[in-house]
This record gives sequence, structure tokens and C-alpha cells, in this order.
Amino acid sequence: MYSFFYRLIQKILLKRSFYDDFLNVIKDKNINHIVEIGCADSIILDKLNKNLYYDGFDVENKFIEKSKSKYFNNLNYKFKKQSIHEIDFTNYNINNTIILLVGVFHHVSDEYVEIFTNNTKNFKIYAIDAVRRNDQNFFTKLLMDLDKGQYVRYEDHYKNLLNQYKFILARNKYLNFKYDHLISIKNLNSNEISKALNF
Repeated sequence: MYSFFYRLIQKILLKRSFYDDFLNVIKDKNINHIVEIGCADSIILDKLNKNLYYDGFDVENKFIEKSKSKYFNNLNYKFKKQSIHEIDFTNYNINNTIILLVGVFHHVSDEYVEIFTNNTKNFKIYAIDAVRRNDQNFFTKLLMDLDKGQYVRYEDHYKNLLNQYKFILARNKYLNFKYDHLISIKNLNSNEISKALNF
């Protein structure tokens, strides 16, 4: 029931899909394995080529069990209850794997983000999060204050924390009201991504 309302709210609020953009970015890349951290109910699998491998991680057991039940007949899909700092990345092939994080970093402490970055130095990574900026209006700032994520950071904070990443600012691109996101990428071409996203 939660997933139904979650997706309904997304349809109302979203004017552009995070997942459509991500899949457009990797479309012509040599990627056959997606590792999604903070997968929730794995919305992306509705759009994903069934031949691709997918590992979903989340801290909420209800999401993991639901996904296991829903996709039990697809052996390419695996789900595990683990936090971002607990995942073992050593068995993944860095050449054809990409790590996806949608709205995860702003729920995670600097300490855990640093553990993650140390464990994924050579991986392709695509992340998107809410970002604070000084020129945002009162309503936008209020929404970010009300966000359940306790670590909605200013742009400079993200950049210092993710110091090996490149960044694309998405101002008012994804929601039906003024709200800013920061796309953080590693081992991907930022110019190619900007072109694919048509920013």
C-alpha cells in the first residue's frame, strides 16, 4: 500500500523522471550491471532491460522482502538489506558496473559517505540529491528543512565531501515547483551526461 501512494505522490510531484534520465545516460555505455543503493521498491526495474543484472540495497527490510517476492523468478536481480557503508563491492566488475544513488547521500552522515567513497574509488557512480543554495526562495528552503534526510547539504559541502567527483547542477528540473538537485558523477563524462540530459 505504501508503494502505491509513494508512486502516486511521485507522479504528482515529478515533472521529469530521475530513472529515465539515468537510463538515457547509460544507454550507449558498456554497462550490464546496476547496483542501486537506497533502492526502496526498485522502481527502475519497471523500465530496465530484463537481461541486465541488478543488485538493490536498502536499509528497510520491508522493501527488500517485497522486491524479493515480486522478482523471485528473475535470477539477474538480487536484493539485500544493507546500509551504504556496509556493502562489499569487491566482487563487482568495475568495467561494466555502475552504482546508482537517488536521494541517498542527503540521508547519510559524512562518515558513512566517506566509507562509501573509499570502497568505490574506481567505480562508475551516478548520484542525485537535493542541494541547498543561498539564493533559494523561502518555500524551497522550507521544503528542504522538512525533508526526512538530515543531511541536505550546501553545494560546496557535497563537493568537498565527494572531492573526486564531477557535478551537474539541476535547477528546477525534476519537480513541479522550484527545487534544486545536484548530480554527482564519478568515472563518467560530465559533458556527455549533460548532453544526454539536455540540460
